[in-house]
Amino acid sequence: MNHPDPAGSTLENARSALREGQAHILLEIVETLPLTARRRIGRALIPSARAALAAPGGAEDPDHWNGELDSHHGDAADVVRLIAASGPAAAAKLNTLDLRVARDMLPRLFPGDLPVFVEEWSTRFARRPRAVDANRGIEAMFDWAHRDLLPPPTQQGAVLALISWAPQSSGAHLLRYLEARPVLIRTTLPLLFQVPGVKGASAAQTDESNLDRHGHGLRTYVIPALVRQGHWSVEELGRWCADALRVPRSEYEYRWFRALREGLAHLHGPGA
Repeated sequence: MNHPDPAGSTLENARSALREGQAHILLEIVETLPLTARRRIGRALIPSARAALAAPGGAEDPDHWNGELDSHHGDAADVVRLIAASGPAAAAKLNTLDLRVARDMLPRLFPGDLPVFVEEWSTRFARRPRAVDANRGIEAMFDWAHRDLLPPPTQQGAVLALISWAPQSSGAHLLRYLEARPVLIRTTLPLLFQVPGVKGASAAQTDESNLDRHGHGLRTYVIPALVRQGHWSVEELGRWCADALRVPRSEYEYRWFRALREGLAHLHGPGA
């Protein structure tokens, strides 16, 4: 009498989800499995996942996926990469993760290990802030903080990523980003006065690169708005600027903080 093979059935269900680009179904199949069983499935599927991630959109390869390749196949392939890793530390070193996967699926795959990812991603960003592919998806850590999955990040790289990577646009976009994640406004964001920038990522660099046609930047738009909204006060900004000017950093950054300090007299809080 033939008995069903639960492990074989689970693998085939996972393979089918990968072929169809059904990342959420694949996640449901593997998220409750022990790490060793999960890793076994991941390593069995990794050749197809790598093929999907290496192929251009619209490609067809019936050996590895069904239909034309699209972003859904890429998400499922990312899940395979994550479960094939030897553990959370190895998974955190994977890069080019889509934001959807990093933000929504990592907390289900590694619910107790999210700080491992924050530490690795922050270190990576501080080391290579302009590496677009390597840093893809790291802003998920700010959404995790917003969802109270972990404390707001405090690492140098996380602070710099918040002001120069997550919004990737003008001061107006950064303000909206912060307003949608208010937990960051009095935790991660004020640390920009305490941590030095790096080449390619600093408050000064953000304003030089991301001013829109209205001149909206971090110094001229975001910080005044936070004061008007009552999140920050002029008095504490004065103290923070003094602190910032005592931190070893480049003259390029010092000029930015001096300009901010000199403009404090023109800032007004709520109702002023």
